[in-house]
Amino acid sequence: MSQNPSPDSKSNALTPALAAGGILAAAAVGLFVLLWLALGNTGMSNAQRLLISLCVPPALLSGTIGAYILIRRPKS
Repeated sequence: MSQNPSPDSKSNALTPALAAGGILAAAAVGLFVLLWLALGNTGMSNAQRLLISLCVPPALLSGTIGAYILIRRPKS
């Protein structure tokens, strides 16, 4: 007789990670749209707007996550 954990215990552990991933995805999409619209008012070409709007949100989110990890890591 095997002692496998119930499937509910695994899904409970994934819930915070799924919520964080959903929030980060929504933030990235929101930043993309915000940058696209804001840069459209500056008279930039569509290629420049697209490149900036695609590259800046992941850079900002990764910098935020990196800072969070550095601040929250245990002191040894």
